[in-house]
Amino acid sequence: MPRDVAHRQRRILFVGAAEHFGTEFRERLTDHDVIDLESVTTAIGALEILARRMRLFDAIVVGSDLPDCDGPTLCARMRRRDIYVPVILLNHDDNEYDIVRGLDAGANDVVCAPFRMAELRARLRAQIRAYETSEEAILPIGPFEFRPGSRVLVRRTTGARVKLTDKEAAVLKFLYRSDGPVSRTTLLHEVWGYHARATTHTVETHIYRLRRKIEPEAGQITLLLNEDGGYWLAREHSRGNLQKIGSMRRPERDVMRSVVHPSSHLISM
Repeated sequence: MPRDVAHRQRRILFVGAAEHFGTEFRERLTDHDVIDLESVTTAIGALEILARRMRLFDAIVVGSDLPDCDGPTLCARMRRRDIYVPVILLNHDDNEYDIVRGLDAGANDVVCAPFRMAELRARLRAQIRAYETSEEAILPIGPFEFRPGSRVLVRRTTGARVKLTDKEAAVLKFLYRSDGPVSRTTLLHEVWGYHARATTHTVETHIYRLRRKIEPEAGQITLLLNEDGGYWLAREHSRGNLQKIGSMRRPERDVMRSVVHPSSHLISM
């Protein structure tokens, strides 16, 4: 199994009442895997979280016990909002109609009771691997759309494409998914592994080259920021916001990143 799949922390959003699946469900789901599991009990709550923090989740697991709608309906509404991260639906039985309905709604997989947790974790890893290398993975970064599957940045206004190397794409993807500064040592281990010839200087060189490709204006650092002995990726779109973010203290940036559009436009059920 690739090292990044086995050892890098994965962020999973669980939608539903985890206790309905057994008192040890949360512990068993994360056992042996480095998984950060966040839970919400309603479909509306899930859409609110995803509106603010969609880019921070690797996958979504949806139970069949939602009080405001069922799993396939929630999945269809997520897809209509261009939320393409992997979705796995959990069913308490193996009713063929429910399985087909879930898959037709856009779910990547439907897992039926009795739940074998090792299998569920493996299915999660498989779906995450498939998504990260798919053409559907489109991650907004500054004025670009980052497509890790094809290792390119596409400028929204012109469609111009910037080709990235394998390592540049891996660095950018890891920073994108990190909710805070990442040290040079962490980047070295996560992207290069424990290769004896790679050093933190290797990381610095790739960061320098990556900045030359992604920064909107030469000589100005507004996207790939230095912070706390490492690097932090600002992902806001407008140039004004990017320049403002570059001069903000960390707490101010955190507040800014939490701002969302009015929920009435995002979570109508």
